[in-house]
Amino acid sequence: MTYKTFPKRELISDWSKLLKLSREEVSALYEEWKVIDQENKEASKKLYEEKSNKLEEISKFLISNGVDPFKYKGILSRRNGYQAWYQKNVVEKISNRYPYYSSGMPVAHSGTKEVNGVELYCNQSPTTIVELYDKIIGQYNSKIREKNKNNKLLIKSIEYASLHNINIEDLNTDQIIYTVSEYAKEKYLEENLPEGTEVYLKHACYECSIYIMGERRCSCGNRRISIVVEGDIIEGFDYYPEPY
Repeated sequence: MTYKTFPKRELISDWSKLLKLSREEVSALYEEWKVIDQENKEASKKLYEEKSNKLEEISKFLISNGVDPFKYKGILSRRNGYQAWYQKNVVEKISNRYPYYSSGMPVAHSGTKEVNGVELYCNQSPTTIVELYDKIIGQYNSKIREKNKNNKLLIKSIEYASLHNINIEDLNTDQIIYTVSEYAKEKYLEENLPEGTEVYLKHACYECSIYIMGERRCSCGNRRISIVVEGDIIEGFDYYPEPY
């Protein structure tokens, strides 16, 4: 007797193949697996009953002929398993004909894998194939978008460095992007917030609402203020005042 196998069960460990499917395909596969799992459990239950009946039949036959296959324990003579010879020569051989369903439906466990140069992780164990797909597809798409953006940002940074005579020789990718970004942020401040410009503080100070570029403190002198610039040379920059 062999139990039904799960089609495409390798997808639970081969994340590169799993990511090529749509969520609808993964959901359909999971539903198919659930049906197979239930059928295997029912078959296992039936086999267990058949095995138990067969062993009971054999043990009764032996006992009726003066051979007791059981071990006993205590003064109440409670059964304590099978005799060693019976266990080895009868129970184990019979059990081999009625295998127990132990594998269950394929599930993923905590771990990391690399797909197309992107490191993905599963932080839950066990995880169904649908849960696994939802976890890693979001990570993968996000990191691919970030990777594509960084590639575009590197190209733009090199162009920007050339245009503004920024020395990026011997710098690696991250250093080029950082160096150009810092230069561009300074230039953004010079062009948009020159010294003497009034900056609205909003919640940076509860005593006043104005900071003058070039000063160390806000207009009431209560808080030190710095101007933080965020963004990049592709999407542009923005600023906000920050007390420190």
